Amino acid sequence: MSPSLHSPLTLPISQRIVPNRLSKAAMTESLADPNVSQPNERHFTLYSQWKGCGIVQSGNVMVDRFHRENTRNVVLDESSDLKAFRQWADVIHDNIPHNNNSIGSNNDDKPLAILQISHPGRQCPMACAGPLKITPVAPTSGLQARLALPGLLGKILGYLFIPPARALAAEEISTIVGRFATTAQLAERAGWDGVIIHAAHGYLLSQFLSPTANKRTDEYGGSRENRRSLVRKVIVAIREATACNFVVGVKINSKDRSMDGTEREDECLELIRNLSNLGQLDFVELSGGSFEDAMFVTKDCSAKSKALFETFAERVQKEVSEERNADSSINSPKIILTGGFRTKVRMEEALKSGVCDMIGMGRPMIVNPRFAQELLSCDDKKRTECESTCATLTVPIFKKLLDAPLNSLWYQRQLHRIAVGRAPDPGLSYLLTLIVTFFKAYIMDFRFTGNVCCKKRD
Repeated sequence: MSPSLHSPLTLPISQRIVPNRLSKAAMTESLADPNVSQPNERHFTLYSQWKGCGIVQSGNVMVDRFHRENTRNVVLDESSDLKAFRQWADVIHDNIPHNNNSIGSNNDDKPLAILQISHPGRQCPMACAGPLKITPVAPTSGLQARLALPGLLGKILGYLFIPPARALAAEEISTIVGRFATTAQLAERAGWDGVIIHAAHGYLLSQFLSPTANKRTDEYGGSRENRRSLVRKVIVAIREATACNFVVGVKINSKDRSMDGTEREDECLELIRNLSNLGQLDFVELSGGSFEDAMFVTKDCSAKSKALFETFAERVQKEVSEERNADSSINSPKIILTGGFRTKVRMEEALKSGVCDMIGMGRPMIVNPRFAQELLSCDDKKRTECESTCATLTVPIFKKLLDAPLNSLWYQRQLHRIAVGRAPDPGLSYLLTLIVTFFKAYIMDFRFTGNVCCKKRD
């Protein structure tokens, strides 16, 4: 029987049951106090609105409080208060998905709370690096460590607002592996069901995977096998640090840039095969882009168009199916496809065709926090009417440079409205969005984030 949005899904390694095929994608909330970097009442209010999804992912949670991509990131490390993280997970677990095929609720009906854990690497802006008096880190130093933002103005702003990164020493890489494992272990203690390792969108693990950002000549660079060794070590370390029923997933890029051809996709396909053979992953979420080319942000999607990375997902599933048929003992990870799904019709077509196992949704859950509930509750006669309308904003000048951050920040401000009990505002000014964000990051937070320096590790 073909799966529908209501169909439960058993994850291959943890054996946890996801109550339906909808996943709320990770989106950076930027709601934490920069002094303490803890989840707070605004996080709890925001996440209480997202009912209906079988998996609910957090936004970016940093594994190292001295390396962030946003001054208001949440951080989970040894100095964190686990009570706040437990309350955050409890809010998610209370959002029982509506399922027409079930009566009442039990533990199998609860959504899985999945923490997205990340290290920014070189994508650490001056707003974070300046007050913390740290130098961003990357696989390689020099030109490869500089972000190449689009256009001449982008290069100027990149030099002004994104400090140059230094290359990590081998022993530092081992420390970072330990930080990922520690964060996952703490998440488990705080009641989270699992983690998704962020190895996409140009963050540190993605930088190690990239042939353009990683020019190392040691065991972590050069060949494809060496470049993916860090991600493999992180997965293994997390599995060793957590219980067997703890969920572990990874988010990876099918492409780093729009211009990347099939060779980069071939390498990504090889990466998925390699990680699958570890036998330790529950799911892989497919994405693409980075700060340099945010294709996952700026591409507009109509109701009838394919999802952003659907063509690549078809290749992945074909490869996975062939491996499974050749060796039935292989526990291949499930595939979550995120980006571009706007209608129930398209979602169910993707599930029935086998292109993916779960549907990830980001922006539709911002413009309409009840969208997942509506998808599950609308009957077959009305399923063509169940559609999300998401705006893709554009500006008349410096489009390549400004469109991506504009869209990200505009939707982020909508999250801030929901977090204080207000409804999303389709008419929100993009100019005001840019001004408010810059003021908060480089004036308000620039003063407060520096207080963390008094606790800085030796």
